Amino acid sequence: MRAVRVVIVAVAMVAAATSAARAQGAHAQGIEPEARVDAIVAHRSAVQAALGADIPFSPALHLELAAGAGPSFGGGAGSSFSARGDAIVHFLLDPQHLMRWSPYAGGGVGARYDKAADWRAVAILVVGVNAPRWKHAVPFIEAGLGGGFRIGAGVRRTP
Repeated sequence: MRAVRVVIVAVAMVAAATSAARAQGAHAQGIEPEARVDAIVAHRSAVQAALGADIPFSPALHLELAAGAGPSFGGGAGSSFSARGDAIVHFLLDPQHLMRWSPYAGGGVGARYDKAADWRAVAILVVGVNAPRWKHAVPFIEAGLGGGFRIGAGVRRTP
């Protein structure tokens, strides 16, 4: 039950940060909600679905806030609940999206919960690519390090 409360708090934090950014005028720049699925391969691995917001500070710098949850497994403790919260700054190498596939790199911090290991802080480094725009969405894939090797894919809604 404690883990469920932590996930609720993490989702509330993402919502509050999005609201604060809108109040400061970032909405005019286009806050983009996102949905994603990530696999984190480590001593205690996890597969998590996450919701988040991509908040632009400039055309080339974006802050991604995400909260996710899903099963964790490995390390001899069987399957259990896991959750995470991430704050990652992305540097877009092609901010105008002139290339069909636009690369980006980023770094940030996160918190990861596993029943077997409780909460722990993680440093995060990622590289990714935004795929060609599809209607009002931009699919993306990324890989990196942060609490283990990460690989993820998702979609960001665009105006």
